Amino acid sequence: IWRRAYNWRDRSKESTLSTMIAQLSLLSTLLLPAFAQQYPYAVDIAQQGPSSVFSCLKSNSYSTVFLRVYKPDGSGAVDTAGINNISPAFYAGLGTEVYMTPNPTSSKSANSQVDELVKTFKTGGVQVRSLWLQVTSPLNWNKDQIKNINFIQAVIARFRTNGITTGIYTNNYDWQQITNNAVGLGTDVRLWYWSVLGQGPTGETAPNFTDFRPFGQWSSAAVKQFAQNESVCGQILNRDVYMLNAASSALRANRVDGTALETEKSVVVGSIGL
Repeated sequence: IWRRAYNWRDRSKESTLSTMIAQLSLLSTLLLPAFAQQYPYAVDIAQQGPSSVFSCLKSNSYSTVFLRVYKPDGSGAVDTAGINNISPAFYAGLGTEVYMTPNPTSSKSANSQVDELVKTFKTGGVQVRSLWLQVTSPLNWNKDQIKNINFIQAVIARFRTNGITTGIYTNNYDWQQITNNAVGLGTDVRLWYWSVLGQGPTGETAPNFTDFRPFGQWSSAAVKQFAQNESVCGQILNRDVYMLNAASSALRANRVDGTALETEKSVVVGSIGL
């Protein structure tokens, strides 16, 4: 009975089967990059932590730490707590990134704020390959969006003069409110965006980039902050994921064992997206 029914529907089944195979083949092609893509975990910290924090992060499979090295306090000032975190993080074997939270409404110019930070790096013997500029919290920026754009462009230009590549930490809403969705910063300017539903573990979004939507000049992002104000290794911090790339992998690969760490001539920060 089965054979007779099969013969009667033979051509129909072959056609359906061929269609299913073609669809599955296409689906596997679309899904494979998503499954194959690696999203290493990172954290970002805005206060000083003991060396044990960074060792703990490394032991718990975090690959990178983002440290705030400039804060908007007063007219804008170097964040000594973040500066002091650089060496412990680096020598714990973590990829080390730094970010700047400027004071865009200060009488202190963008150039002056950058120069203060660059001088601190040079004095401390820190080699900076890239740095992230925080552009969030519209209330902390000028109401005049043109002034904000000029400030951001000045920061980027000043860092370029010092051989430092700049990335922007923001999201769609912040960028729209602060810059009116500005474009034209340069193809070398990467994106770190934040996407959370609230504070703490219940406010997390997925630790991947599936919720990213293009805005400003960016059609893709290098880093995503998916959680804010969580306790990890006894420290209150934010959690991130990022796109793995050859440059950041190579930099960390040179420091995965104790021997490599001890022979490092200088502390090097900034590699994601380069």
